[in-house]
Amino acid sequence: MIPQIFIDELLSRVDIVDVVEQFVPLKRSGVNLSACCPFHEEKTPSFTVSQQKQFYHCFGCGAHGSAISFLMEQQGLGFIDAVENLAARAGIAVPRDQRKDNDEQRKDSQEYFLSTSRAASHYKRCLKDAPGAINYLKARGIEGSVAAKFLVGYASENWQELKNEFTDYDDSTALLEAGLVNEKDGRRYDRFRDRIIFPIRDSRGRVIAFGGRVIDKGEPKYLNSPETPFFHKGKEVYGFWESRRSIRKEQRILVVEGYMDVVALHQSGITYSVATLGTAVTEFQVARLLKQCSDLIFCFDGDLAGRKAALRALESSLGQVQDGSKVSFLFLPDGEDPDSFVRAQGREIFERNIAEAVPMSDFLINDLTRQSGNLDSVEGKSRLASLFKPVVARVNAPMIRKLLIEKVSALTGLVAFDLGDVPQVRTSQSFRRAPNVQGSERSRATSAPSVLKHLIQMLIVFPELARSADSAHLLNVRPSLQRRFAASEFDLLSELLELAVKQLNQSQIIERFRGSVFDEAVLKASSLAHTRYQQGSIDFNLVKEEYAQAWDQLNRLTRLNLQKELLSNRTISSLTEEDKARYRSLTQLQTDPNSD
Repeated sequence: MIPQIFIDELLSRVDIVDVVEQFVPLKRSGVNLSACCPFHEEKTPSFTVSQQKQFYHCFGCGAHGSAISFLMEQQGLGFIDAVENLAARAGIAVPRDQRKDNDEQRKDSQEYFLSTSRAASHYKRCLKDAPGAINYLKARGIEGSVAAKFLVGYASENWQELKNEFTDYDDSTALLEAGLVNEKDGRRYDRFRDRIIFPIRDSRGRVIAFGGRVIDKGEPKYLNSPETPFFHKGKEVYGFWESRRSIRKEQRILVVEGYMDVVALHQSGITYSVATLGTAVTEFQVARLLKQCSDLIFCFDGDLAGRKAALRALESSLGQVQDGSKVSFLFLPDGEDPDSFVRAQGREIFERNIAEAVPMSDFLINDLTRQSGNLDSVEGKSRLASLFKPVVARVNAPMIRKLLIEKVSALTGLVAFDLGDVPQVRTSQSFRRAPNVQGSERSRATSAPSVLKHLIQMLIVFPELARSADSAHLLNVRPSLQRRFAASEFDLLSELLELAVKQLNQSQIIERFRGSVFDEAVLKASSLAHTRYQQGSIDFNLVKEEYAQAWDQLNRLTRLNLQKELLSNRTISSLTEEDKARYRSLTQLQTDPNSD
């Protein structure tokens, strides 16, 4: 592994502004610099770079991170490659004596991708000499140029066809790891035989896996590569690499279920389509696609299986959709799939159907009301409310959540509180942002599900806060805090405090958590915090005041918890004299926190 101290030094010696400006023209905007985001299409700049914090953040798509993260996203580099790129810019060498494991991993990945690339080329050449496969594609309306765009190929009936491409066929570890060959009783044979081959590419355009479709009859109809270190079905989508430019231009993504559907849609000019990989839509896939654009359309067959798949996609979307984004559902007529429908009806009618797709909110409420039965009855309204409450609890977008509750409230006659609209506990007084260049003032009320989450978000964006207030007493109340709050939140806050007092900047702190158990939580908290505390218009004195108030509330919550522990089903009169004294002391601290 690369020593963490080297990563800290590297980020302190490289200016993120210099790195970003090589790809994006930046303009000064207050204390920060701004531009149109390089990771999604937009007309109004929402991408900001903080030279002070050495951090970038897009308020449109949520992309954010350090100079290392920027190179990884912009150029499709791995972590090691991005570090070496930055080190070369800074004129310093990456310590290599501690990188044996990474060097071995890199060698393995190179062999893997070389093998998948060669296999894709081999299958593509085989297609030229397979009239049956060519006729099949032509019958489906697929032209050679579109087949070439997707690297469509053919695997012959030969059990060891790949032996013609790989001289080390019987010994190659990469062929086994990539799932290109199977092994039984010491003998190898090709996984894919007599199938149309659809290479699956990642966001960098590398072939990571394959899907094979039978030409005539046979089972299974589709055969996919197995899960590998570089291919996870629930994290990838087919056709994203080929659709990426159209997605940025059109600012929408059509999600279908099959490889052939994507290829047929591209043939018809609907080039912003992708497909899942034989599994139900996952939250990871939804989050990834919504990061690319804010308009996501799921297209399913109109039969029962299609509706079940749509409901699973709905479940995966609830927690990922954000205010301002749009998720909708398109159901095709019974007996039709995207391939057959677009060939029969054409692009214009298909896109007319896309424009009339059912919004996620309508699909959700229509399904719940269908399950509830007669809404004119008390029982029907009660059932709708009971079905709705656990569903709406998964929605993180505040406005979408509020509007959904209002809709169901109108259907049931119940007030918002009865349907799960529980007001969040304020962690401090309203936070007022500093005047902008026009001199007007805007205020933002800050609240969080817990005071710990609030403190975590503040420390990620403003690590210098750890030096502006005495928070050393955190360790003294650790047992009480761990009983009251999630241990993971407490541990993350503790680690953030330890890093912040070392005077690391935000980018260095974020990189400290890369690959750790807190990696995802830190990135999510960072994104939320940047939205709450938009840089460039903040009075830091007010931030310090809010931070101190949050600690004050944490102290009070802790004292209340300690009081409850002292009583623990006992009355005050039954306490020992020592515990009575402790209880009175806690009561005094609760009413007069300045008496510490």
